[in-house]
Amino acid sequence: MNTGTELKDWNFQVLMLMQSMLGAITPNFRMVVLSRDEDGWLIKFYLQDDVGEDVEEVDDIICQYSAYQDSGFKCKWTIVIGGDELPLVAQADRVAYRRKEIFD
Repeated sequence: MNTGTELKDWNFQVLMLMQSMLGAITPNFRMVVLSRDEDGWLIKFYLQDDVGEDVEEVDDIICQYSAYQDSGFKCKWTIVIGGDELPLVAQADRVAYRRKEIFD
C-alpha cells in the first residue's frame, strides 16, 4: 500500500472515530488512542474511574464507529482504568482525544 493511500485510511479512521465520540465524552475520559496492527485497528480508551455509564458509552462509540465501516472491517478495543500517568503514544498512533491534566 502506498503512503498516500495509508494516509487516507488513517485520516478516514480518525474522522470516523471522532464523529462516533461526539456527545459521548465525559470528564472521566482521559485519552482515546487509535492504532493499527497486523490484525486491524485498535482503539484504547483511558478512563479515570470505573464508571458504568462511561463503559456503556465506550460500547456505543464502538457500535457507531463500526457502523461507518465496510463489512470486512476489523477492530479491537480496550479500556484502561486508572489515574496513573498516561503513556507516551507511539509515533505511528493517533490521539483522537486527550483531556487537559494538571499535576502538582
